[in-house]
Amino acid sequence: MSAETYFQHPLYGLAMQHFQEGNWRAGLKEVERLIQLFPVEQELRSLRHELGFKARLDHFEFGDRAAEGRRRIRRLVLRVGAAAVIASLAYLALSTYSDWLGQQVTAGRERVEREIRIATTTAMQRDVEALMVAGRLAEAKSVVDEIGQLDPSFPGLTELSADLTAALDLSNQYDDAMQRIDSGDWLGAQSILQQLAAAVPNFRDINIQLTYIERRTMLDNLLGAGEASFAKGNWEQAVAAFETMRTVHPQHEPEYIEARLFDSYVNAARSVLIGQADSLAALQVAESHFRKALALRPQDPNIKRERELAGLYLKAQDDFDQSQWSEVIRALEIVIGADASYAQGTARQTLYDAFVARGDFQISVYQLDAALSDYERAAVLAEQDSGAVLRLYEAQIKVAEAQGASGNFEAAVLHYRAAAELGNLQARGAEDNPAMLSALQEAEGYAANGNFGVAYERYQRATRLADAKQVKKIHIVQEGEYLTLLASRYGSTVRAIALANDIENDNLIFAGQELLIPVLP
Repeated sequence: MSAETYFQHPLYGLAMQHFQEGNWRAGLKEVERLIQLFPVEQELRSLRHELGFKARLDHFEFGDRAAEGRRRIRRLVLRVGAAAVIASLAYLALSTYSDWLGQQVTAGRERVEREIRIATTTAMQRDVEALMVAGRLAEAKSVVDEIGQLDPSFPGLTELSADLTAALDLSNQYDDAMQRIDSGDWLGAQSILQQLAAAVPNFRDINIQLTYIERRTMLDNLLGAGEASFAKGNWEQAVAAFETMRTVHPQHEPEYIEARLFDSYVNAARSVLIGQADSLAALQVAESHFRKALALRPQDPNIKRERELAGLYLKAQDDFDQSQWSEVIRALEIVIGADASYAQGTARQTLYDAFVARGDFQISVYQLDAALSDYERAAVLAEQDSGAVLRLYEAQIKVAEAQGASGNFEAAVLHYRAAAELGNLQARGAEDNPAMLSALQEAEGYAANGNFGVAYERYQRATRLADAKQVKKIHIVQEGEYLTLLASRYGSTVRAIALANDIENDNLIFAGQELLIPVLP
């Protein structure tokens, strides 16, 4: 499986190992190979620049040390030669001169030996400094120990030992941080590296490591937040976390994150509809989530269906506001065909009102057969909801009016009679509406004598008188409510609500408005 990001690539780990060992040139080669694999990563190019500089610095320092070593060797050879000459002279002197000359020769030899020792330890001191610069602290410590054995009183030995101890401490802290990174202890590693950065800003690759930790910490925080929200069913928070993670770290376990995000979208869409499936705002949020889920899995049939239904319902409500009745009917017949109780029954209510509204328009332009067809379809929808008495009552009256307009008075009377029974008009008229009762009695009398035309006119008059005595409830409009929603909740109709409140434009209701909602004929 290929690496997801450059800092997860094996070459990156190998480069880090070379850097920690001070082997800048080897690390630089690995970085060059990483740049070929990840050409757009600016951080890799910055790293290459920094390491190139350190490699050149290392080269120059070792070059200087080599030149200095050659000079020391020449001096040492000269001194050894001088010592040999002195020794030869001393040998000759011993054979010819006095004890005093022998003492002088001995003193000279000791002086030469001391100078040789000083030259040797000084060269070793420079080696220690070079090894410390290269990060080879274990070797540097061995050389310091050797200096102490050769010349315990060597000038600067105490300071050199202190510097080496400090460098070893920094190295140990760095190694501790690297071990914490390997074990996933990001905060512990970050704390150590930040302290190192404050003490020695350019120590090894601490800035690179801090950047890496920051990314991994962000990734872990996002993943943790997303998983916690997912487990608790906080779907909107889960969506936000996984969306951010997918944007910021697109290569981190993409299949897993996509699966989590898909499930979060679907659950967020469904949960927002719980208890408010007829809310346009909730349906808009749900449709948006379904659309995003489909973008991840375009062929998922269930989500495709749910998104399509939500989109059709929202479009139908918009078309209803624009009086595009045929568009409303076309969309909601698909929705009702898939789910008869969609949006808690408001889809069926809206379809009913669209049939009635289109029938009214067709009556106005004398398309009587088309109007009758729409009213009859509205009546069929009303019969599917036994609790919506007012809806079925209104549909029967609409069919009766269409039949009467076509001259089919006998059929019209039958529908008026059915409406009167649904609305219990006889009993209501006897209670408090004598004019309506009289009209009903006259209608029945004319119908009994076969005079269906006059009976039709009397029934029409009776039902209009009944409208003035409908049972109504008071409702204060809340934010996001609309007429078909209220009609569905109260078992009423848009026409009945509009008539009861003198509403000319069905769309012009507003939050805080007091409405009278007819609930019975």
